[in-house]
Amino acid sequence: DGDVRRALQNSLKQQKRVEHTVPEAPVFYPTAEEFQDPLGYISKITPQAEKFGVCKIVPPEGYKPKTDFPKERNLKFPTKRQNVNSLQEGKPFKDGSRYNVEEYQKYAEDFRRNYLTEHSLESLGCSESEFHSNLEKEFWRIVETNTEDVTVDYANDLNSSQYGSGFDHDPSNKWNFNNFHQSPHSLLKEIQCEIPGVTEPWVYLGSLFTSFCWHTEDHFLYSINYMHKGHGKTWYGIPSSSAESFEKAMRGYMPDRFKQSPDLIYQLVSLLSPSYCLEEGVSVYHTVQKAGDFIVTFPNAYHGGFSHGINCGEAVNFAIPEWLSYGSQAIEKYHKAGTKGEKRSDIFAHDQLLYHLGSKISKLVIANKDRINAHQRNAQELQGCIKEILMEELPYNPRVLLGTLLKDYAKSAKLELHLRRWLREAKINVADKVSYSNGSPPQCW
Repeated sequence: DGDVRRALQNSLKQQKRVEHTVPEAPVFYPTAEEFQDPLGYISKITPQAEKFGVCKIVPPEGYKPKTDFPKERNLKFPTKRQNVNSLQEGKPFKDGSRYNVEEYQKYAEDFRRNYLTEHSLESLGCSESEFHSNLEKEFWRIVETNTEDVTVDYANDLNSSQYGSGFDHDPSNKWNFNNFHQSPHSLLKEIQCEIPGVTEPWVYLGSLFTSFCWHTEDHFLYSINYMHKGHGKTWYGIPSSSAESFEKAMRGYMPDRFKQSPDLIYQLVSLLSPSYCLEEGVSVYHTVQKAGDFIVTFPNAYHGGFSHGINCGEAVNFAIPEWLSYGSQAIEKYHKAGTKGEKRSDIFAHDQLLYHLGSKISKLVIANKDRINAHQRNAQELQGCIKEILMEELPYNPRVLLGTLLKDYAKSAKLELHLRRWLREAKINVADKVSYSNGSPPQCW
């Protein structure tokens, strides 16, 4: 009787499932010339691509980075054990087994071969896109019905400084993520320290159905992911314009879990289906990343997805001028979250970045004081002269960030002065160097 009852429940779950066609995210094909300036190119496509939350970049013919699995192939790395069938329940992942690269490859290949055979999902007789579609349907069948236990080990967030970077095989490549934070367009130079995942890439090893759950990047930064080797990966992106709608949908789907863990949305353990998100009025877009493809996610864009089999990817955050206003929004959101019992900490001092960026621009202006002095009597001419200097001296268009920088710089300075005044009035002795007000370890001062 119990078996019959479970069979009926499973049948009802299958009947209730509604599958929606998720629209495609854009794919960009830079020219060989455009490909020589990675962050400049991403800045160029941002106005078009950020509306989708995620996009794919395909290198021009002959320019694909010559990368591979990290060179540290014998070093054992940790994994997270994911229960694919309970990804919509918001449960924390347990620790999985430890592997080296060869051991993980064998585990992933064996699991994929056995699963595809047992479920009659072999790719014979169908096109690549049809096979990807079949895998996607199977993945969401497991997740949404919870009628079959499927467990996988996922190696995520492996620090490239410890486990090696796939770009070590092609270190001079312009798209080497280890150098992104020092790029001329990068604002992360201003935090003047190394942060794993932000200025140092993370490496990922996945197998069939390993997933990365819905999340935005720390500080609403951009992220970029490159697939070194292996099978494809399905990505979903939700643009910033739908971020609040998505958070509302998440809370509505699992209200009890949010009562238990108010910061569940920041824990990277939940993967609601894109069909459910579309039903709730959330904009969702889809793309499939193959070996040699880059995926870019945009500020405050939720993203998630899953792997089609053994693969090796690498990712890093970055900040270009278009990000600055989002960075300020992130800090405000983190502080408000703290008042609600949620936990989302900043990982670097945003005020410090503002200070160093403002200081750099001030020094550029002061270095051209002779040109400026000639226009002191005419405010309009003076403003035009300063803009002209910055256009000449900076590698990016300063108009993108100047308004935000001036506003946030003034706000930060006002708060800093208020806190210092409070410390003096309270007769609290502090060192000459006072930490920034929004700082909490680990920080870079």
